[in-house]
Amino acid sequence: MHNNPNVEPSRLQEVPKIELHAHLNGCARLENLEDLVEDKSELPNPPGPDASPRDYFEFMAAVSKITSTAHNLAIVLCRVLEDFEKDGVVYLELRSSPKNSASMSKKEYVETILQTMQDYKGKMIVRYLISIDQSKSLEEMRENAELAIKYATSSPLVVGVDLCGNFFRANKENTIEVLKRCKNAGLKIACHIAEDAVISDQTADLLRVIHPDRLGHATLILPNSADGQFVRENKIPIECCMTSNILCRSVEKYEVHHFKTWRDLGHPVILCTDDSGTFGTTLSREYEIAVKTFGLTRDGLRQMNLESVDWIFDDSVKNNLRAIFKR
Repeated sequence: MHNNPNVEPSRLQEVPKIELHAHLNGCARLENLEDLVEDKSELPNPPGPDASPRDYFEFMAAVSKITSTAHNLAIVLCRVLEDFEKDGVVYLELRSSPKNSASMSKKEYVETILQTMQDYKGKMIVRYLISIDQSKSLEEMRENAELAIKYATSSPLVVGVDLCGNFFRANKENTIEVLKRCKNAGLKIACHIAEDAVISDQTADLLRVIHPDRLGHATLILPNSADGQFVRENKIPIECCMTSNILCRSVEKYEVHHFKTWRDLGHPVILCTDDSGTFGTTLSREYEIAVKTFGLTRDGLRQMNLESVDWIFDDSVKNNLRAIFKR
């Protein structure tokens, strides 16, 4: 454990930050939901200290039910945006999968998110990644891809797609087909990848056929493996979500997290939260862990964010962000 005199944990909120891996429903805190549910028994139970990965996923699924109306979706989104801005985030790419519900179509879901982001009064720059759930049918995946392509051409807020979902239920051929469609349409792609050793063949195909623009988690890609060499040679940035990985048990402890391994190699890595509400963390908290565990300095954090400007999906704001991190 490092005690870094150059960084006061209590002042980490003041450090400007970029957040590139955050799921809307997973970032909703329980307090953000209580007034949206008449029957309090419908509120999800927060996962306890001995929670399993399944408990966390069930919590997020329960949140999704609450945000299944345009009214609730807009309120929760606005509160999530406020939470990130209070934590010092200056640029946020928020991801969420459009869903059909009894009161809202996928199209209305996307338009509710875009209108709420457009109406947001804060200074933080907010962009939207439309998620494609690889565990769904090919038809549903295609629907989300077409929505992303449509709105990326009509709204500056939609800057790419996110491949997410239960990889054990995924059909590799369907996933490749849909992502190829997005790639050919000029969309940037962030992929959840290599979170379980069982799907190593999918990892290889996603890397080489799709060539994602960023990798989410990549927990099991070793730098010296064939996949790791490909990632290094192509300098594909890795979104590292330390607390998420610990609580979901894909990494044993912070001290052995792959953030440090890749960073020591000079490879592009960025700290992210994943699901800040579900996992009870913030980006400042992730920075504090990195400071205490790996000895990062305030300058190191600033440099990490400055470098990560190159990896955001909205080219139009890069110069403005660089100016912030060079101050």
